[in-house]
Amino acid sequence: MGVTKLSWRWSRDVHEIRSPGQPYPGIVPLLEAAAATPRLRRLYPFTSHFALLFSSRTDYPWILQAGSIEPLRSGSFEVRRRDPLAVVGEVETATEAVNLAVRLLPADFEPVVTASADKHK
Repeated sequence: MGVTKLSWRWSRDVHEIRSPGQPYPGIVPLLEAAAATPRLRRLYPFTSHFALLFSSRTDYPWILQAGSIEPLRSGSFEVRRRDPLAVVGEVETATEAVNLAVRLLPADFEPVVTASADKHK
């Protein structure tokens, strides 16, 4: 694991201790940009390993779409493709990151399928 990633995690942990209940910088603009994007609003957003991902299911097992976006300590955003796993780009703004993730969506992706109510009884 690289020093940059460890440093980012340490900064996030310190932020959570000093400012409980306040999101780590970078995630709020990212969520706002994703919510303002019609194609991504058809998917279920969730976070995992400090990255924003999009699924066409609201529960596990996730059906990932659009890759993932990770806010970096520098204030920029890294966009990754899922299959094959690769960094597609690093951009300066949340809007640019969301636009890049949208380009990774398959043309014929399905909108969200919600979990069955019976499953949670």
